[in-house]
Amino acid sequence: MSRVPMSGVSLIKQFEGCHLKAYPDPLSGGRPYTIGWGSTRKKDGRPFELGEEITQAEADELLIYQIEGDFLPSLEQIPVWRELNINQRGAILSFAYNLGARFYNRQGFETISRVLREKRWDQIESALLLYINPGSNVEAGLRRRRLAEAALFNTPSDQPIPDLPPVSDASAAPSRRILYLTTPYMQGEDVSQVQRALVKAGAGMLVDGVFGPSTKLAVQRFQTVNNLTPDGVVGPKTLERLNSRILYFTQPNLVGDDVRRLQQALVNAGVRVEVDGVFGAETKQAVETFQSLRGLTIDGIVGPKTLSLLNARVLYLTQPNMTGEDVRRMQQALLRSGVDVVADGVFGPGTQRAVEQFQAMNGLTADGVVGPKTWIKLGL
Repeated sequence: MSRVPMSGVSLIKQFEGCHLKAYPDPLSGGRPYTIGWGSTRKKDGRPFELGEEITQAEADELLIYQIEGDFLPSLEQIPVWRELNINQRGAILSFAYNLGARFYNRQGFETISRVLREKRWDQIESALLLYINPGSNVEAGLRRRRLAEAALFNTPSDQPIPDLPPVSDASAAPSRRILYLTTPYMQGEDVSQVQRALVKAGAGMLVDGVFGPSTKLAVQRFQTVNNLTPDGVVGPKTLERLNSRILYFTQPNLVGDDVRRLQQALVNAGVRVEVDGVFGAETKQAVETFQSLRGLTIDGIVGPKTLSLLNARVLYLTQPNMTGEDVRRMQQALLRSGVDVVADGVFGPGTQRAVEQFQAMNGLTADGVVGPKTWIKLGL
């Protein structure tokens, strides 16, 4: 029997995405670059470079390599693993690829672990269907995946693999819940999706579908780097940033509303560029011009720092006072730098004096105006 259950690999490919050109890390806007089914390194350990391309066959080969190195060692520790046929192993591999290789006997996976331990194959479908994140906008897709895994598990290895079950329109687009640390912990596919996005953004964590303290910490770190309120709550703004694309010049050109918004932000910042929603050579040059003017690394890649400065307001004392989360973040940065100020989200006289003090300490013009140079010096 082959060590890698190819029936599970086929199921994974039906539900996961594949990219044949390396794309930037969402957190750094650069390395590590990801390709294929989520690989960042070649078999020899060398990292992929931006824009590097592979064939579908090479992507598939890397997927097998990843399964052999990252998933099978944990799955083979499940006591009943050696007794499972190739389709049963394939179904559990697909489940693990979705929810984490070390799910067995972990908190939140008690039922599926018990069913496997006690070999209650008549309960496998109901056990798998516990992990569909009810009430989320991914419920329909997860239900389809769990049913496909159950059907594969219950198919003898000498019979054809069944077709995927149809999608139910009734549950196609439920609302997404806000994720945060609770007791008992939230768990589900939406948590796994956030965890996978955090891992892709550079967080070192286990994708187990459980929103515990380590997940909250990873969310807070992501929020801090991306100039969001570091509250550990995955609301609309955090989710949007987690799911946003890194924009850069590639062939064919990236297109979309996010490119159009970028171009409009460049125009608003005084950089000339056509607002056409296409990230071509002209847009790359405009991004590099903006990065040069703001003292950023000139690479033409719109990562978190470039995007943050593009969207940043110039803050100063007005009547009525400016208010907002950007004011609060700026005040919190002042506190971290050792300047005393109340972080209340209101740009009043006390905040102006604190900004002037910070600017004088850092060799900037002490005018109390938080423009690009002060934003950069504050680390925001």
